[in-house]
Amino acid sequence: MAGTKINRWNQFEFSAYQRMAWQRGRRAEAAEMQAKTAALANSFASIQTNMAAAQGDLVSRVAMNRIRKTA
Repeated sequence: MAGTKINRWNQFEFSAYQRMAWQRGRRAEAAEMQAKTAALANSFASIQTNMAAAQGDLVSRVAMNRIRKTA
């Protein structure tokens, strides 16, 4: 069974050490994928925050220009 790849259906045909190593690898892959997803979500959140701040600045400038024109 050296060439056989472990999966969830045949994992109990392998030794406990091999199963633990396989599970450890799967956990590491899952953690890496979760970290990538979190980084992507954080970058989108920062873009959205920056856009909101820029829109607020624009609205504030327009309002200040209107106040200056009426005063």
